[in-house]
Amino acid sequence: SENKTWDGEKAVVITCSFTPGSVSLAAYKLTPQGYEWGRTNKDAVNNNQLGYLPSFYQKVQLLLSDRFLGFYMVPENQIWNYNLGGMGVRHSASMKYSVVLQNPHEFYHQIHRPSHFINFSALEDAATETADREDLFA
Repeated sequence: SENKTWDGEKAVVITCSFTPGSVSLAAYKLTPQGYEWGRTNKDAVNNNQLGYLPSFYQKVQLLLSDRFLGFYMVPENQIWNYNLGGMGVRHSASMKYSVVLQNPHEFYHQIHRPSHFINFSALEDAATETADREDLFA
């Protein structure tokens, strides 16, 4: 509310839900009543906000395309895809994290699956430990 250049008509909130085997995206924008409620509500700690109503937002169309480029807030450690490599999603309501503005790494980037590359290096190490033996019976 203190940023006078912010335009609620051009801003959306995108939610991302991870379920086994899929990812669901949805987009919402604030209604004028929701913006006013958020501007006056200063209690950011309580999960049961007084006066909050589902009519404070409305679902909007979400278009995914490779033709539009923008800015993304990604975790500072750059890992956003916890579905690969057995890392599992490790989020909690009280966790602390920081984000930076940059383009995220692609879905299958090696930073998201470190266990895959550890397994590859273990295979290479095992291959170098086995020496060729001379066949004495040939």
